[in-house]
Amino acid sequence: MATENEKDSPTIVVDEDHPEQEKYELLKEKLRYKQAKRENARKIDHKQVRLNIQADALPTKTYFIMNALSAVIASYGLLANSAAVVIGAMLVAMMLGPISGVALSFIDSRWILFRTAMGTLLMGVVMIFAVGVVIGFVHHDMPMTTEILSRTQPTVIDLMIALAGGAAGAFASVSPRLSVAVVGVAVATALVPPLAASGVLFAHFQWQNSGNAFLLAVTNMVAIQISSSLVLWIAGFRRGSEEELQSNVLEFIKRNIWSLLVLAVLAVYLSFNLTQRVKLQLYETSVSEIVKAKLNDDNNIIDAVVFDQKPKFTLVRVVIRGDHEPSTTQLAEVAEVLSQDNRGMPTKLQVRFIPVTILQTEGIDDVELSPRQAQSISLQTTN
Repeated sequence: MATENEKDSPTIVVDEDHPEQEKYELLKEKLRYKQAKRENARKIDHKQVRLNIQADALPTKTYFIMNALSAVIASYGLLANSAAVVIGAMLVAMMLGPISGVALSFIDSRWILFRTAMGTLLMGVVMIFAVGVVIGFVHHDMPMTTEILSRTQPTVIDLMIALAGGAAGAFASVSPRLSVAVVGVAVATALVPPLAASGVLFAHFQWQNSGNAFLLAVTNMVAIQISSSLVLWIAGFRRGSEEELQSNVLEFIKRNIWSLLVLAVLAVYLSFNLTQRVKLQLYETSVSEIVKAKLNDDNNIIDAVVFDQKPKFTLVRVVIRGDHEPSTTQLAEVAEVLSQDNRGMPTKLQVRFIPVTILQTEGIDDVELSPRQAQSISLQTTN
């Protein structure tokens, strides 16, 4: 007895000795192409998608175990300053499910689902943060790494990344041919590391940095929810019943008004953060170029240029190695051309000189570095 799939599959019996074999082969390829097009044109199963999202939004043991393990791996990856470990931790995270549940509850106006999904999400957030705090206390003597500190300066760029990630996750959840698991990993990357970093920083009593990392996580969650709601709305998810509403922008805004307001506030704040960071980078680059051009002199080499922002000025600490101290005239010339910092405050210069003795074998004349050579060595040692 033939199955349903076998009935739908085209079957062609061809005699290999037939002189028109190529014609039949072409016909078979055309039939396969049409079958592939039908597979790609499969309609969205709204009931099944809703059921999958609801199931993923439940506070199951698997959800807590996998997210706890992800938080442990991510926290140790952050402390070890290993981007590979942090990314690997996301393979076991399960944070997309409850966010998708919140998104579906808004566009379907299902408040029981909203309470369930939001409760699951909040419990997951608290658990990941708590794991970060515990690991931070256990390893309180370890310094903060660049992987941790890189998550303490959220900007509108992070918001755009989260919007794209949330849209990808929602599209995968409604598409019959895409895997939600792969996209869920990318979304979790935007959630678990900043939450774990916030916990570690909290344990080290760095309140401001901890708050900034937590703000990054909140930004990502709101952005992912908004973009997920938009994709689901466009895909026809507008009620919990069989009868779907027609697409209406005002109705979508009405159902997501609170999330959109929070997103707008975050966008303004993060845009301001990005502007300030760009100004700071331009200022530091300009000052570094001036210092290197003025103080890389003969055998003197600049080891480091460090910026220390004080309440009323920015102190530029320059470390120089060489065989002769910079003159007061040189320092005055540098200080005169230094621009104001990104806050409009004056820039002050402090130079630390480390004397160097040049040793060489007999028979070699004393060879000094040209300014270009000193500049080249300085760039190599500071990069």
